Amino acid sequence: MKTSDLRLVHFFRGYLRRYVPWIAIALVAVLTFASLTAAMISLIEPIFSEVLLAGDEQPAGLSMLGSGDEGEDEASSWPPWVQKIKEKVNLAALFDRGYEALKASFNVDADQVVYFTPLLFVAVYLFRSVAAFISGYSFQRIGFGVTTDIRNDLYRRLLEQSSRFHAQHPSGSLVSRVVNDVTLMQVAVSNRLLDIAQQSVTLLAMLAMLLSIHLELALACLVGMPVVLYPIVRFGKGIRGTSHRSQERMADLAQLLSEGIRGHRVVKAFGMEDFEYRRFYAATRRHLKVNLRAQVLANLSSPVIETLASVLSAALLIYAGLSIREGGLSVAVFVQFLTTLLLLYDPIRKLNKANLNLQEALAAAHRVADLLEIPNEIEDQPDGPVVEQLEQGVSFDDITFSYGDRGEVAEGNGKPGEGKPAEKPVEKTVLNGVKLEIPRDRMVALVGPSGAGKSTLVNLLPRFFDPTEGAVRIDGIDIRTMPLAALRKLIGIVTQDTVLFDDTVRNNIAYGREELPLEDVRRAAAAAYADEFIAEMPEGYDTFIGEGGLRLSGGQRQRLAIARALLKDAPILILDEATSHLDTESEALVQKALRNLTRDRTTLVIAHRLSTVVNADHIAVLEAGRVVEQGTHRELLALGGTYKRLHDLQFSS
Repeated sequence: MKTSDLRLVHFFRGYLRRYVPWIAIALVAVLTFASLTAAMISLIEPIFSEVLLAGDEQPAGLSMLGSGDEGEDEASSWPPWVQKIKEKVNLAALFDRGYEALKASFNVDADQVVYFTPLLFVAVYLFRSVAAFISGYSFQRIGFGVTTDIRNDLYRRLLEQSSRFHAQHPSGSLVSRVVNDVTLMQVAVSNRLLDIAQQSVTLLAMLAMLLSIHLELALACLVGMPVVLYPIVRFGKGIRGTSHRSQERMADLAQLLSEGIRGHRVVKAFGMEDFEYRRFYAATRRHLKVNLRAQVLANLSSPVIETLASVLSAALLIYAGLSIREGGLSVAVFVQFLTTLLLLYDPIRKLNKANLNLQEALAAAHRVADLLEIPNEIEDQPDGPVVEQLEQGVSFDDITFSYGDRGEVAEGNGKPGEGKPAEKPVEKTVLNGVKLEIPRDRMVALVGPSGAGKSTLVNLLPRFFDPTEGAVRIDGIDIRTMPLAALRKLIGIVTQDTVLFDDTVRNNIAYGREELPLEDVRRAAAAAYADEFIAEMPEGYDTFIGEGGLRLSGGQRQRLAIARALLKDAPILILDEATSHLDTESEALVQKALRNLTRDRTTLVIAHRLSTVVNADHIAVLEAGRVVEQGTHRELLALGGTYKRLHDLQFSS
């Protein structure tokens, strides 16, 4: 077994432990199903010889074992050690004794057997059906349970990953893994593992019956078995590799679809509908090409296997015909043997189909396991120190930050569980030796040209990233030693790209705290100057605002975000370009709301519009990842440096 497959075994074992009782029920049901299938086959001979009285026309001594004269002839032709093995694995003899014991216990005579044996056959079939239902439901319970746990763990893992991780992994690819890949795994675990377990045990039972009915004929058939099994293995390997590539192409489709729908306004504004369609069309053609190859392999497997099986069946018929003519084989025994052999084909066919589906699921499982095993660079410290109320302030202590390849997964060489060798990215230093103090209840503004590192710096405070060097401290405590939940409880954020959810106004403001009274939500909305437009909505606070709040204007969305931050009532506030996308009237309302929000809070503001930060207590100017100037608005203008240059560019007529 490959190392990657062993890793998958370990991966699934952790989830399967939670379902040990259901696994035990499933295994018992599978063994019962296989045993009752063998029992059904064992009843063929008595139905043939006792119920239909066909045995009277056959040579004397016909029985399930073929143990009359012909059975003695067959037994005598084998070495003693072979005869001992046959006696120990003689499943047919076991069922024969059980059948005779049942007849004796019910005092069944020769006239009653015509009723008894068919009714016994029906009873066996009924119990076999019950066992099939129990095993099927048990595997479904295991499959749905395991894959639901995996999907939940995967989503939680994605939520916990750093912003660096999300910058390196397209959202479409992540959605594809959570939705499509886990669905493939669910189908395999629920349905195909049932087939593999049930049909494997049934196959063994059928083989034992074959060997015990007629050893020589069974061995002749088994010699040809590798001819049928070899294509199954070869087709399975081909399907597995092709399936992995198909899933990668599906991730590409999901990414393009997500981008096209999310950016539909830009697409329309630039008249790029045809361009986006051509991109998507090319991606679907690549996906189609890979899928068609998979279908060639999948649809070719059954005809190849069935053709080989028909050739072996013809050889068997020739051999049996010659043996019957020579008196070495009875018709009754051959009917039973042939029925068993035909029933043997069904498990092989189902195992082949299950194997093909399983290879697809294994490719998906490798992708999911790879994603789950990416370490989260943001390590939580649940037992670390907790700051309940801000006493001193926030400090950025000699911060250096670079984007690297931490947590990156290379993809796309078509081999399950393996990624193409990733080219080492060029390290880009975004921040270099930044020192900044934000005293309690003061407003500090960050200004500077695009790409100076302003957003990166503020993203270090809630630990969306961790600095490469240096430390961010709250009240002198390194935030990396604090519990993440306690740290982020201290921080409220309002960004230029307002994130709202397809939910009601109330739930967007309360976000995750449905138990909050409506009156608290109303007070926060009023302080954010949002109460008036909310009251005009069809259902007020219970109005759904659409995906991303698209039913609202930009100013309305921003005021809801401010209301959400007000309701959180965090002592530290981050404002990241909170008014950059607004018109003059909306900006005036949002600025009024922001004054309510920043009152008595330690605030870190990013702004391109210098007019919004002229009243800040302190302004830090960033350029090329360094703090090049600090001071008040007037002090910085007097310096005549970068800040004055930016000021003159914005306010020059």
